[in-house]
Amino acid sequence: KQWYQRRVREIQNVETLMIYAIVASVVCLVVLLIVIFLRSRMLLMLGLFKEAGKQALLMFSILFTPILLALFIMAWVALWCFVSSCIYTSGTPTELTFTRLYTDSVSEADANITMVFFKSHDYIPYVWLYHLFGLYWGVEFLLACHEMAIAGAFVHQYWKHSTSFPVLRGIWLVLRYHIGTVAFGSCILAIIVMIRSILAYIQNKIKDSESRFAKFVLCCVQCCLGCVQRLVSFLNQNTYIYTAMKGTNFCVSSAAVMKLLVTQCARICVINCVGSFIIFLGKFLVVMVTACLGYYLMNADDALYFWSIPVLLGSIFAFIVAQVFFSVFELGIDTLFICFVEEEENKGDGDAYKNDALAQWMQGYKAPGGCCACLCPADEGEGYKKVEGVAEEKV
Repeated sequence: KQWYQRRVREIQNVETLMIYAIVASVVCLVVLLIVIFLRSRMLLMLGLFKEAGKQALLMFSILFTPILLALFIMAWVALWCFVSSCIYTSGTPTELTFTRLYTDSVSEADANITMVFFKSHDYIPYVWLYHLFGLYWGVEFLLACHEMAIAGAFVHQYWKHSTSFPVLRGIWLVLRYHIGTVAFGSCILAIIVMIRSILAYIQNKIKDSESRFAKFVLCCVQCCLGCVQRLVSFLNQNTYIYTAMKGTNFCVSSAAVMKLLVTQCARICVINCVGSFIIFLGKFLVVMVTACLGYYLMNADDALYFWSIPVLLGSIFAFIVAQVFFSVFELGIDTLFICFVEEEENKGDGDAYKNDALAQWMQGYKAPGGCCACLCPADEGEGYKKVEGVAEEKV
């Protein structure tokens, strides 16, 4: 019987492992094709990643800021749940009396029972809407504070080259000077999320309706609002970076960021697309290593009957952790890019760059016509040579 159970367990694990292997093989094939197609641009992006890695190593504590952020978000959610319980139990106490008949094999008896329940007020639904908006605004506010604090640390490290507590300095600058900026930006995002939540509630109410047109319109509006939310989130993040660098208010920083996005559109597209793919490769590597380690550790334990699900859950948790920590690295890359572009536009002819390696990377790959905005490598041919294995320049 034990041999039969062991055999059944092995068959189930092998079948599940085969599904994992097929999915992983397809993903690896797609990733390989993308790497081959973008190999030249990925080599360019490695220069920016290298500089961001150097900055992060000098501020090693910055990698642990997501843990602090998670603690604050959990505390805010716990407070929100406590207030929710108070709102749920609020109302006017009302007595309800009714008669209940109790019988047994000998006799019957009537008993008057009085119960007290809380009758909800008419304005309670509006209180719930206000309370829900507070949840969204609070979470977005904490996320915005985290983004600006990280950006402030990278900005300070870029311009000052100082290792004297840049993370604490970034947090202090946010709390001392830029609370209004992050509050305003997070409020805009919270309003969009609130509207999407109301639409989702309406969609849930009419899911059994026969009006396909109404469902189609709501889906289109929900999709458009989702795109607007991502766009506003992207603009807010760059606005926080510019505010951390210049100290301007939200509106001035937003206008400057919009101008920067227009003038540096090609560069930003390449950095965002190729950079996001490289970061995805890092997350994918973390998940694969976690899955392999889980397989070898759990497969050796005979007490485990079905180890495929724990391996899957461990991989999902590894992806979440990688997502959180790589977000800091990604924000650092965006901050370095905006700092360099600002320095490039305001630098004099004879002035040196604050970061020579980053300047060499950004300006190294130039086409014969002098255009480096698209970050496309020049053809290896007459008039070009390698410079320290990082970029090419015209002789």
